[in-house]
Amino acid sequence: MNKITQNLKLFAFILCLIFSHQELMAHHSAIAFDKTKSVTVSGKITRSVWRNPHMAINIEVPGDTDNSILWKIEGPGTTILAGKGFNKKLLMDATKSSEFITVVMHPLRSGKPGGLLQRITLASGDSYQVGEEYQDPAAGEQERVIPSLVEWTPPPKGETWQQREAKTRPNKLPIIASDARQTGPGALDPENLNKKRSPAPFDLTGIWSFRGEDRGDQNYTSMYGSYEFKPHPKFTKKGQATIDEYRSYAKAGKRYYEPTARCYPAGMPRLMTRYGSLMMLQHPTAIFMISRLNNEYRAIWLDGRDREPVESRDNNWNGESIGHWEGDTLVIETVGFTDENHLIQQGIFTGDQLKIVEHITMLNDANTLKIDFTMTDPEHWEGEWKHTKFRDRTLRADIREANCFAADNELLPGM
Repeated sequence: MNKITQNLKLFAFILCLIFSHQELMAHHSAIAFDKTKSVTVSGKITRSVWRNPHMAINIEVPGDTDNSILWKIEGPGTTILAGKGFNKKLLMDATKSSEFITVVMHPLRSGKPGGLLQRITLASGDSYQVGEEYQDPAAGEQERVIPSLVEWTPPPKGETWQQREAKTRPNKLPIIASDARQTGPGALDPENLNKKRSPAPFDLTGIWSFRGEDRGDQNYTSMYGSYEFKPHPKFTKKGQATIDEYRSYAKAGKRYYEPTARCYPAGMPRLMTRYGSLMMLQHPTAIFMISRLNNEYRAIWLDGRDREPVESRDNNWNGESIGHWEGDTLVIETVGFTDENHLIQQGIFTGDQLKIVEHITMLNDANTLKIDFTMTDPEHWEGEWKHTKFRDRTLRADIREANCFAADNELLPGM
């Protein structure tokens, strides 16, 4: 088995873990919550997060006195929620509203005000069962066993692995993702991969290093920008304020706020301009990328799927990328970004109005990627911001695990 095939299989395995939200949530939450009980509270949402792998809401519940009690509630990921009919718009509208909502949850075992979401009922009366129904042990249902808290029991004497596999096998294979909002096939589903398609003009599979273009020459840096996008567009008042603040910090020899130092993802477009290498794995249906810096992940869908509905989309740092081929050029349009701690480059923030279009072509006997960026964000700058960057194929290199720890970064000077 060659290295590319090994990497593809490993990557597919990782994706299986990423998308198994419901099972992962059960493992993560089992110890903290009492699944044999349900409690109901009503109050006003003070804060909410619509994000994978867990949704979270904080609710102020009136107490016996004038003081309210803050309940912290965990829900499943956006895939599960959307499959249940609940969506980001409903959550955001409820968060902005001063009206009460009612939630049913499995309470924390500790007795603190918090729990695992089962049902949410909005002020309108609309109700959504988004978690497991309450199971009464007295009715013969058993609470889920927590593997870390049970002693090992020997299997039946003489049992073979074949017998073990047969008795634990799912009732139907392959498994169909439960409660998933995705109605079409996944990018790695065999039926999708095996569809007849025109061959791609080129294959991005490999390791690609960012070309800084400076060659140690300050003139090159000023002309081509290295990892920066230059020249700058005309900034809005909001955009200009942050870059002016950044420059004032730099002149004073102080570090300006850098979200990646707090372990936020670099996101797009910085993922494509960081000096760390990118591993790219190309299929007929999608291109997957993993960055050497903190194993940041990006997917570019090529299978003609529709975009995730805005109402349920998980806005994030890399957005939702959908690509198509125009002759020998790969065209990628990316939207759906977060406005939370998201930088284009030092001192230049962006948000949920950002749209990035990339035109990627291959040069130098398939050893160089030319990436033409066109970026728009009317909240932070006017018109189109265009720039071209290059990445070069790198051999005898692999992407290894990398992790960001905010506590470690605090050890760095000037933080």
